[in-house]
Amino acid sequence: MFDIKYLRKRFIDGEYAISDHAIIEARKDGIVPRTVEKLEWAAINGEVIEEYVDRKRVLIYAELKEEKLPVHIVVDYSFWEEPVIVTSYVPDSRYWIKYKIRKK
Repeated sequence: MFDIKYLRKRFIDGEYAISDHAIIEARKDGIVPRTVEKLEWAAINGEVIEEYVDRKRVLIYAELKEEKLPVHIVVDYSFWEEPVIVTSYVPDSRYWIKYKIRKK
């Protein structure tokens, strides 16, 4: 069962990984400098907006104040001991309502 508090604790304790893909995509979308630190912050402070139970993943939304950018990160929790941010991106408003609700 998914537990956001436990997941956040993993990130706070530094017990997580970030894929190269997530870092590259974040940088392409303007999440620089300190990309890793910002993705970690999003994981700790963001809001779970979708759950993919069968894939053991969650989509988290956060707003980066410094850049005034919304960001989505996908966290895979297949291994609770070390969740992984597998991708990150700035959501496109054409597909999202207030960046939190997927348009039909």
